[in-house]
Amino acid sequence: MNPSIVKNFIYFPIQAIRGEEVKLYLNELEVLEKCTKENFLRYQQEKLKQLINYVYNYIPYYKKKFQKLKISLSDIKNFKDLAQISPLVKDNIRNNLKYLINPTLKHSWRSTSGTTGSPLIFPKDRLATAYMDAMMYQAYSWHGIDIGDKQARFWGSAVKPKDKIMQWIKDFLLNRKRLSAFNMSDKECLKFYHKLLKFKPKYFYGYVNAIYQFALALERKKINATELKVQVIICTGEVLFDYQRKKIQKVFGCKVVNEYGTTENGIIGFECKYGNMHIMPTVYVEIINLDKNGFGEILITELNSRSIPFIRYKTGDKGRLLNVECPCGRPYPLIEIHEGRIDDYIRCPDGKLVYDAILAYTLKDYVWQFKAYQEKIDCLKVEVIPKNNFSSELQYKLKTKLQKYLGSDMNIDFIQVSYISSEPSGKLKYFVSKL
Repeated sequence: MNPSIVKNFIYFPIQAIRGEEVKLYLNELEVLEKCTKENFLRYQQEKLKQLINYVYNYIPYYKKKFQKLKISLSDIKNFKDLAQISPLVKDNIRNNLKYLINPTLKHSWRSTSGTTGSPLIFPKDRLATAYMDAMMYQAYSWHGIDIGDKQARFWGSAVKPKDKIMQWIKDFLLNRKRLSAFNMSDKECLKFYHKLLKFKPKYFYGYVNAIYQFALALERKKINATELKVQVIICTGEVLFDYQRKKIQKVFGCKVVNEYGTTENGIIGFECKYGNMHIMPTVYVEIINLDKNGFGEILITELNSRSIPFIRYKTGDKGRLLNVECPCGRPYPLIEIHEGRIDDYIRCPDGKLVYDAILAYTLKDYVWQFKAYQEKIDCLKVEVIPKNNFSSELQYKLKTKLQKYLGSDMNIDFIQVSYISSEPSGKLKYFVSKL
């Protein structure tokens, strides 16, 4: 379908019917990214003032919290004053859901993927979702992508028949072709490639591992994937390792852009053409409990959320703020995301914690895919789909390499498999701890 038709006669009218003023906020954000840092700070301060005033008057959870802490509206004048409010975690939301909602507001229910435990089910009001969409498309415009442009989507897919129909309609209306991350066989990847040759997508969007596996499948089949003439590939939802970025760029011959976001808050960080990740103006980011390298836990205050207000929300991710100027000239601060979540660590027999990325860096040249499980403190089981002969000598070599980091007391067992399942969301979790 013609992108202009999708944008002006499908997308914007549907959003208007829903009560989401995406077009208005797109214009606002376009002006904002050209302003000075001083004006940008004033913009966010005013947004914070509106948010705090709102939750104090309309959200019982925060009204009670403010009264208990003896905080008045005048006590929170700037972002530093937010530290008076304790961080919000998922259990706070689950246990106080009805007190975090203003029932007079229109909202839609959403759910996280649940890859780190049980999914969080929560409402998003129309103001929040409109700003989330506006911010998404404004960030995509940095790389020449507009609303309605043809997209190849690498994502989970609906299971129930009714949901499948709704998903197909939505994909059709938004000019998308989808490859299910639940089925990444070479046969399906090849079939999808031939669909894309006819469809001619302007960009790819999806889970890192799904796009990476697609690239590997085409490479194995000796397909010249640059014939797709994709302009940009946006990776999200999982850690983007450097070796994956290089492989995807090589196979498709285009730029790979990293997006950092959450289902709860939309896009939080996005890379500009210089490869720097900017924090979006729709959120305020704090880093707490810093280590010696400046990395710490990421807290998000979503400035346009009303039901539920995400104030100092713990994402479970780690990052650090960068005090450097970006050549792109945007006034938005820069952030570096740590290659994993707070809970993505292998516990070793000697008490040491080792980030699970060590598995990816050690195994990447020898396997197509892997998934590790830790059920005991001294035992790690690793399912692998080998690239070539996975001999006992090679296994010994890899075990020795890993034991340098995990300790000689860590028993490592490789299990050769032909298929590795994704999570219910379609994401691939490299490491699962059952301790």
